[in-house]
Amino acid sequence: VLSTFCFVGSMQWANTVHFLSSFFFHLQEQIGRLQQLMFKMFSRHEKLVKYVTPDGFRALLAIAGRNQQGIGSSSLSHYVRNLNHLEIDETEKSRVDEVIDVLYQQLEEVSGEFLDVEGVGLYRFQSLCNHSCEPNVEVTFPHGNSTVVLVARQGIAPGDEICITYLGECMQSRSRHSRQKFLRENYLFLCQCSLCVRQSGDPDVTSEDDDDEEEEEEEDEEDEEDMDQQ
Repeated sequence: VLSTFCFVGSMQWANTVHFLSSFFFHLQEQIGRLQQLMFKMFSRHEKLVKYVTPDGFRALLAIAGRNQQGIGSSSLSHYVRNLNHLEIDETEKSRVDEVIDVLYQQLEEVSGEFLDVEGVGLYRFQSLCNHSCEPNVEVTFPHGNSTVVLVARQGIAPGDEICITYLGECMQSRSRHSRQKFLRENYLFLCQCSLCVRQSGDPDVTSEDDDDEEEEEEEDEEDEEDMDQQ
């Protein structure tokens, strides 16, 4: 099954492995233990043994990095969806929305961007979908488990390519430059989707949100330097 997932040229493959190695650097001990466990489990399986060698395991990480899909089966998201379907007046709905906003803000302080992600999975057909900054399908988990469902966001004619997005809702609303910067740094490609092509004449400036994040990162780096000096 693993052989059906995205395989790329040797240079792209090396770049992916290098990127993931640096990304997971602080998890080297845990990753080493995982490799040892997988070796004990699969070393006698003729078709899988190649994935538990040092090079094979790095390749396995690259497969996951290029094809994995976050599984958003959070019970909280289903609870919020059910609340949105309640037949209540606008005043009461406004109060409910305020409570939900506060709840999400508090939870985000702990879980960050992975609030509604319970894990990751490899899906053979979903992984065939390319990225677009204006996707025509949405990745959903409507059954509260790991079953993924692609839902059309618009009419799709026969022969049209089915595209998902690698971006969160917030990132989708940012400038072309910000989106491409994020995709280049995290997915190692330059996006040339229809939206990016239409916006090719836009100034190469980051969105205000990105500027704020960069300022916060610079402040954090300065704080760490001050602590090291002390």
